[in-house]
Amino acid sequence: MRFQVLTLIFSMLCMAGLARAAEIPPEMLTDNEAVAAGQEFAPADALMPFDDMVVVALSLIGTPYKYGGNSPETGFDCSGLVRYVLGLSSTVTLPRTSAEMYRMGGKEVALDQLVPGDLIFFRVKSKRINHVAVYIGENRFVHAPSSGNFVRVDVLGKNYWQRYITGARRVIPEMVASHP
Repeated sequence: MRFQVLTLIFSMLCMAGLARAAEIPPEMLTDNEAVAAGQEFAPADALMPFDDMVVVALSLIGTPYKYGGNSPETGFDCSGLVRYVLGLSSTVTLPRTSAEMYRMGGKEVALDQLVPGDLIFFRVKSKRINHVAVYIGENRFVHAPSSGNFVRVDVLGKNYWQRYITGARRVIPEMVASHP
């Protein structure tokens, strides 16, 4: 029921949220090479509020999976999706792969303490971290699952995902400060 309410709110906010997301130029998305080269990005006041991350993440449902993809136009892989969604709300530079995101640290978060915007990491049929998703609330997450699929919402409690979950982290400093 609560997810249905979230879907209704998403529908109502979709026009405003998508319009704001569409206005954000691609150069706002941080890139390790650009940061290393000392390039500047948009000022923090141009970033969208954290609450809008869920709206943006939900607006990307149905975008095709593309290995190495990092935009709605070309498609996303899991880490490209996470970088895109979180990059709209923070100046933090996320690494390119899920394993690097996990290694970068952040605040470790228990699964029962997740807040929207936290990252959930998985080892899917592997000994290494090879999948990441964005938590959106209500025990659900948005992710780009695999080749041939599309960005979608899944439930954290499903047996399939429970089998592979490795942990969760809060990597955005502003989120750590507001959810200690």
